[in-house]
Amino acid sequence: MKLYDIISNLKFVGIKHYQDLEIDSLTCSSSEKVTNGIYFCIKGLSNDGHKFAASSIKNGAVCLVVERYLDLPITQILVENSRMAMSYISSVFYGTYKSNMKFIGITGTNGKTTTTYLIREILTSLGKRVGLIGTEGIYINNLMLPPMLTTPDPILLHKLINDMENNGCEYCIMEVSAHAIALNKIDNIFYDVVGLTNITKDHLDFFLSMENYIKCKASLFDTKHAKIGLINTDAKYLKEIAKKSNIEIETIGKDGNFKLVETHQTIKGSNFKFEYKNKAYSAHTNLLGEYNIYNTLMAIAVLSKLDFKISEILSQLKQNAISVPGRFNVLNLNANFNVIIDYAHTPDGIKNVLTTIKKLPVSRIITVFGCGGNRDKTKRSEMGALASSLSDIVIVTTDNPRNENPDMIIDDILRGNDNENVIRITDRKSAIEYALSIAKANDIVAILGKGAENYQEIKGIKIHFSDYEVVDEFFKDIAEGELKA
Repeated sequence: MKLYDIISNLKFVGIKHYQDLEIDSLTCSSSEKVTNGIYFCIKGLSNDGHKFAASSIKNGAVCLVVERYLDLPITQILVENSRMAMSYISSVFYGTYKSNMKFIGITGTNGKTTTTYLIREILTSLGKRVGLIGTEGIYINNLMLPPMLTTPDPILLHKLINDMENNGCEYCIMEVSAHAIALNKIDNIFYDVVGLTNITKDHLDFFLSMENYIKCKASLFDTKHAKIGLINTDAKYLKEIAKKSNIEIETIGKDGNFKLVETHQTIKGSNFKFEYKNKAYSAHTNLLGEYNIYNTLMAIAVLSKLDFKISEILSQLKQNAISVPGRFNVLNLNANFNVIIDYAHTPDGIKNVLTTIKKLPVSRIITVFGCGGNRDKTKRSEMGALASSLSDIVIVTTDNPRNENPDMIIDDILRGNDNENVIRITDRKSAIEYALSIAKANDIVAILGKGAENYQEIKGIKIHFSDYEVVDEFFKDIAEGELKA
């Protein structure tokens, strides 16, 4: 593709050493080997891509997108914001700006993954061809690709969207993280419908204040990004966002357009009733917890705005059991107690999961959790207090320590917490094994924080680790021991 065709409508400040080059690839990694590539000089939190431009040229870049001219004999496109330019150029290079797919974006601190999985499952059961981009993986119809970032960088994001289009997908469902909005990853995607599940304390290491975090989430509900918005106004902060948005907004909640009027929990799932446009509906989902009722109602509302009949949506929900990787997964074990693995990694997430478990017929709740390193430290002691107040026994351990000392993270979690039901075991495998070893009949062991992740990130290295595998190995060892005995 000719460079002129790629940048003809790009808003740029200037061009240096211009040639109408043939462009075959895009990259924002100076170490990536490319052919006839454009390299985007991105200013990160710790590194500046401009410093590595010479390396990118050695690796095949023939054009640079820069925020300041460099002393290099190569075509340079000067822009105000390289991230914005990368989103625009990626959409042109892969042709996604003219996609015929319907785009659905779900944002929120918690509930993005479950809501997007619900939408995908319902659409698929209705015979539609669907793509999904999210925390737990990427789906192109029935093909599953490994998880990457919640919202990938624009080059990969637009490549994936192009792959979906080429494979006949009619719908593209995306988890839209706050970082993706702030870093202009989704600038050149226009959503037919966007949904906002909730906003709770998270990512303050990046956004610095709740005000900035809320403002970022709210910016998705703008004519620049979307046509229609669905907002859960029972969640804190969200009524104001609904009022101030300049797009068509419908709300879900006890006073919403999709009015939640009754909820009932059973061991087999959740039943609820809602009203919409003066009609009453009864719904069932196999998912447990009031928070999942809101996720389910959000999925129903989103699909209704895409012209699906509510009756057919509810029919598919009733017929299909939804399983979301790492979200309230009750393991099928040969034991007289239950083990639940969940991704809960925020105060609100821990509260939701443990409150749901407390409503089940359970003797004791034994909770294993930790907090991620190099992330918002202000939520750590709050998570510790919530876990100890909602559990009979809490084992505080390591999550993804990244570049922090795991024991110092645990110190933060336990700060101000003098409850006698708290135990600290730094090694996560040992912590899980201990929890399983002390569990008795009708107890529930809740292993929180990592969900379906299959690694621990320690000092910049991802080491293979799976909560599921630790549990499996524990019970295999017991079975083998019993056989030997």
